[in-house]
This record gives sequence, structure tokens and C-alpha cells, in this order.
Amino acid sequence: MKIRNILAIALSAVMAISFTTFAFADGFEGPTEPAKAPEGIKVAFVPNDSTLSGCIVPVEAMEVVAERYGWETQTFDGQGTAEGCNAAILNAVGWEPDAIVCVSVLASSAQQGIKAAQDAGIPIVSGSNGTDDPNPRLDVEYDFVYDIGPYYAGLGAKLADWIKENTEGSGKVVAYDCPGSFSVEYFKNGFYEEMEAIGVEYVEDSAFTFEQLGDELNRMIINYLTKNPDTEFVFLPFDPAAVQVVEGLEAAGFMDVKVLGVLGNTEMCTLIAQGSIATATAAYDNVYLGYACADQLIRLLNGQELFVPHGENLPSAVIDATNVPEEGQAWTPDFDYVSEFFALWD
Repeated sequence: MKIRNILAIALSAVMAISFTTFAFADGFEGPTEPAKAPEGIKVAFVPNDSTLSGCIVPVEAMEVVAERYGWETQTFDGQGTAEGCNAAILNAVGWEPDAIVCVSVLASSAQQGIKAAQDAGIPIVSGSNGTDDPNPRLDVEYDFVYDIGPYYAGLGAKLADWIKENTEGSGKVVAYDCPGSFSVEYFKNGFYEEMEAIGVEYVEDSAFTFEQLGDELNRMIINYLTKNPDTEFVFLPFDPAAVQVVEGLEAAGFMDVKVLGVLGNTEMCTLIAQGSIATATAAYDNVYLGYACADQLIRLLNGQELFVPHGENLPSAVIDATNVPEEGQAWTPDFDYVSEFFALWD
């Protein structure tokens, strides 16, 4: 089944949306209008890097949806680079799917691939970038029809408030950045602005790249902490980095500092549950993200209006020792959204 005539209309509609006021969901606050899931379609997945949980967990969630409704799927790994993501999208276009779903692939870095999909009349959508309602929309020539993500700035402010409420020492924070992702940028802005507003002392020490994860980043942070031993919190912009830093700091004997992350993945939640120096993470549910992305895709292919906000009120929370899930589990909200979605699609 090829659905081509809705793409231009959908793109025109979503480009008119820039920002929506957002409140964090305490229960299922997704769509209520039914959207019958099509059967027998082909869907291509393009994760930025299939070795990272934040990229692959939403894909795995959508594969559950695909199996339920008989969708044929194939994954094209972006291998963590702009060149790889463009190549993966081009390969996906060659597979001639009914839709392409990217995860953590920046539109600004994938213009060639997005243009190729649009030229072929294939809807191309996204998750986990923070570049669509309730976050600001990007101004790029070729963009995804929609992007599913939490309200990153608000989640950053939540973590800043948590620090203020849970400090047991100096309260000083050292923060590290990994440039190139709008989700990281928007979270960081909300995080820093709230810390300034409530009087939390922080230092932006250094930026790092994916290639520096592990020993190089660990040495960078150890060097800072050696020179600034009164630092209480170390902030990393995503959990895979935070997990490696926790392991490196503990091996080096830094047992008094508290490491903070973003995502709520299985590894970070397990470290928090074990009482390590991993102390808190600003979490959002990547499984929900996958279901919400599938929901908007179903609506798009059906010619229905997309649910607003496009992020479908993706649940989020700050996770610490008081509310961390059992070891071996990522954080999920305390309501059954899977049944809610299936009831809309069946």
C-alpha cells in the first residue's frame, strides 16, 4: 500500500506549529480519537546508532506494533554519523516502504536523505529529537513530518529543582555537554535557566563527543573533580555517558560525588537501585515514545489529523532511589498506555 497524496498536506500543516504549552502527564493523556491501524504496510526504521538504547528501544517498541498488524519492517542503521544516517535513509528509500521512521536523526544533518524520501513520496517521520511540538519547530528546508519527544526544557527544569531539594553538601554542579542534538540543547537550556533562577551553583566544564565516551571523558571529569573536590553533582546529558562515568569514577575512588543523567534507561536505573554514585536521571519513556510515534504514523497514513501536541504528552519524571524501578528495568509510568493505544488501533 502506497500513500503519497497526503504528504504535502501533512507537511504544510505541521510546519505551521512552533510551540505548545505543555503540562507533564500523570496518567494517559494521549489521543482519544480511534485510528484504525492499516495492515500489510512496509515501514523502514532508521536509528541514528543501533548500539545506543535511546535509539533502538523506540524501534523495538514499534516492531511490537508492526508484528500485531502484519507490517513488514526493516532497520537501516545510521551508525552514529551524519553520513551514515543519510546513507541509511537513501537505502530505506530504495526499499520502497510506505513510511520511514527515524530515531535521534537530526533533520539538519539528514537533508539529502529527507529530500530523497519526499521526492519519492514516502512520508518520513521522527522521534527523540525534540524538534517539534511541544518543543520549538526547526527552520530547515527539508524536515520530518513530525517528531515525537518530551518537553525537554521543562524536564531540565525538573532536574534542577530536584538538585535544590536533594543537596546534602555544597550543592555545586559540574555539567558536561555533547553538542549536535537539539534534545540535549533544549534540555540544557531549561536545566541551566532553572538553576540560575533558584540559586544552584554550576559550572559548564567541557563538551565531549561520542568518540570520547569512556576513558577520555572519564579522565576529563576525574581531572576536574581532583581540582574541585567540593563538587557534589556531575551532570551528563544522556544516560549512556553517565553510566560509563559512574563506572570510571568508582574505579578511581570517587565515591562521594553524585552523577546525574537523562533518559531513565535500564543501565542507569539499575545503578541507582544498587546505591552507586549514580543518583538521579531525568527520565522519559522510550517505549511510550515508540508507541506514540506509531500512533501518529497510523493517523498520517490514514489521512487523519495528527494529535496535538505531536509528542503525545510523553510521560517523564526525575528518578532517584525513592522511585527507581527494580534492577534490570527502565523507568515506565504507572499506567497501562499499551492497552490504551491498542484500543485506538484495533
